[in-house]
Amino acid sequence: MSVTAVRRAAPDLAALPDDLAGIELIDDPAVVRMKSRDFYWYSPILKPLLRDKSADLLAVPKSEDDLVRIARACARHRVPVVVRGGGTGNYGQLVPLEGGLIIDMAALDAVRWIEGGLGRFQAGARLIDIDAAARPLGWELRMHPSTKRMATIGGFVAGGAAGIGSITWGQLRDAGAIAGLRVVTMEDEPRAIELRGADLAKATHAYGTNGIITEVEMPMARAWPWVEAIIHFPDFMTAARFGQALGESDGIVKNLVSAFAWPIPAYFKALRPFMPDGRSAVICMVAAPSVDALRDLATEHGAVLSFERAADEAATGLDVPPLYEFTWNHTTLQALKVDRTITYLQSIFTPGRNIAQVEALHRLFGDEVMLHLEFQRRQGGVSCSALQVIRYTNAARLAEIVRIHEAHGVRISNPHSYILEDKGPKVIDADHQLAFKREADPYGLMNPGKMSRWSPA
Repeated sequence: MSVTAVRRAAPDLAALPDDLAGIELIDDPAVVRMKSRDFYWYSPILKPLLRDKSADLLAVPKSEDDLVRIARACARHRVPVVVRGGGTGNYGQLVPLEGGLIIDMAALDAVRWIEGGLGRFQAGARLIDIDAAARPLGWELRMHPSTKRMATIGGFVAGGAAGIGSITWGQLRDAGAIAGLRVVTMEDEPRAIELRGADLAKATHAYGTNGIITEVEMPMARAWPWVEAIIHFPDFMTAARFGQALGESDGIVKNLVSAFAWPIPAYFKALRPFMPDGRSAVICMVAAPSVDALRDLATEHGAVLSFERAADEAATGLDVPPLYEFTWNHTTLQALKVDRTITYLQSIFTPGRNIAQVEALHRLFGDEVMLHLEFQRRQGGVSCSALQVIRYTNAARLAEIVRIHEAHGVRISNPHSYILEDKGPKVIDADHQLAFKREADPYGLMNPGKMSRWSPA
């Protein structure tokens, strides 16, 4: 992994406290180091690269005016900046490569308004708090990551791609998935810019490399009473075909369809009573009126429904946490709790060919590459991504596994790289994100080292 070296003047951190008087600044090394970390340690490749990286100082703004002051001071003194949401990223997006300042957005957490199918939120608002505010009004977020209880809306749009809800609503990059962003630039005289329409691509899924997202406006979905279910199958391909069939059942209102090859279910300690040995499983969430149709579909596929619960009951009895916390990248976390020697990949199967690709790779690798599928809407149809759990041996074998996937037409979104351009189909758009960085961050201070195509003009 290589990043273009950028020569910059040494930052003048000592001058920041005077320029930022009245803004909470923290220089306790233990606190700053903790706030400089995310879940990069999922990767045995990233762990040695990033474990010693840390910012030098932490700022906790309380308003957009505070953010403008921080941006102005950091531009003046050439201080590198990383913006922190909930810290739930998996690739080192948050980890400062050049020290400098962490901006903790936790205090900017207001729900501005929710009305007419739209909601506007400060970037530090946690997703679980947004839904708590929206549900009494009959609304909910269209999608969220498995880290809903920790993640912030700003972090989700800056680093996320999809999640629970994507089986109905597709990807964050799809037109209409985000309504608007407010961004503060990192210039001598910072500006607050509203982005809408095609301009949203300038700052979404950019790791905070080209502006400080301060507010997010999102389209909302009508809230459903969701029911969680666990369904188990005699073999994985039956589970995979069931997941595809459920995804394509347009009359069943659904929020989550995740399939797991045995032995992944063995890692789910809290769910073991509902996941028999040797059987693959599907975890799903459907609207309460669709439960009977779900049961019928499971019976057609020779499956057994072993667990069923109203999703809102998960908040009152956490012996079994919300089932979405066993899906998406939480699957990797649950497995790592049991076996710290495993790792993972992230891959995108080809719509229309996905089940054939899944079957070929499942036969080829067996349980060296334990398949975990997340079914989603893609390109107008239903397909799947995988967050495979890998029995890790060494970097060379991991690279070979990647090459074999690519030879089968499966695209890899590399979770063992912190470089933005290595993440799947949303390769950086030079006409949007790169050009916007030159405009909004002319000194290259925002999350330096993460956008490899950037260099001083």
